[in-house]
Amino acid sequence: FEREVFEELSRRGLSLIPQVGASGYRIDFGVLDKEAEGKFICGIECDGMSYHSSETARDRDRLRQQVLEGRGWEIHRVWSTDWFKDRNGQIERLLNLIEQSRERAKRESEQETERQSFIESEAEQQARDFLGDLSEVEFSNIFENIEQQEYVRPTPEPYQMAQINVGVGFSILETNDQHIAKILMAIIEQEFPIHVKEIFTRTASVWGTTAGSRIQSRIMQVLRLMERAKLIEIRGDFFWKIDGELRLRSRNKTNIPAERIAPEEIRELILLILRDGHKFSKQNLINEVRTIFGFSRTGASLQQAIENVIENLLHEGLVGEGSTGIGLRT
Repeated sequence: FEREVFEELSRRGLSLIPQVGASGYRIDFGVLDKEAEGKFICGIECDGMSYHSSETARDRDRLRQQVLEGRGWEIHRVWSTDWFKDRNGQIERLLNLIEQSRERAKRESEQETERQSFIESEAEQQARDFLGDLSEVEFSNIFENIEQQEYVRPTPEPYQMAQINVGVGFSILETNDQHIAKILMAIIEQEFPIHVKEIFTRTASVWGTTAGSRIQSRIMQVLRLMERAKLIEIRGDFFWKIDGELRLRSRNKTNIPAERIAPEEIRELILLILRDGHKFSKQNLINEVRTIFGFSRTGASLQQAIENVIENLLHEGLVGEGSTGIGLRT
């Protein structure tokens, strides 16, 4: 049912992004605004038979929709029963609703632009009244000094992989805990936060082998001992040096997959990008993060990882989203 809705609307020139959002607040399809890159016009929800038959599902979904609408989303629903009875009629109905949303979003954007222009002109007049009788040159010079800083793309340090020069002798399965822990510590100190799969690969390579299931189990056993001894910290799939300072690192030419970047590192980069009052549309912000991390394209896993961090920052109130884009809250 969802696939048919997606195909029919896409065939009519709409740009749709499936499963927009994070965790329990995903929207089946977000409709992209072709005039504003990365901006959504509205959302579409496809409701099947399970929705009709479950009162609990309906109550849960109503609450979910209230939350989404509170965040500025306009949601249009299409029912499976109506779709299969009158597909063309439902397509026409959705196209009309989307066009209404498009016009409404355009009007709101124009009103916001006018409001911002009014606020700026009022602020300028108040500044003139406060500063007194200054020439245009003097007045301009004052405001040039407090103008928002021009955006300069942050430059992360290159990702440095640990170089282990420790004699190993026995196979990893025969090596004692202390020797393996010494190698693991060297890797984590150099590369934290590091994904567990990277640790498996890096450690096994010291013994000139690949990380099969038995070797992974052995490495994990020692990592757990190190955690209990408070030598390292484990957060989900990532391993940290205790009290280590987070670093932003480019993965360019490392062959490290995007999904092996810790959420904390993505979060730190987003906050760095948005400092000094800079604002980006959601997709432009995602693209900027991807570029800085050294990836030439935003694959599905990286897109989702960055979106999740943005949603968390919005939920925490550290950033806000308005007509001019996503920016830090003051």
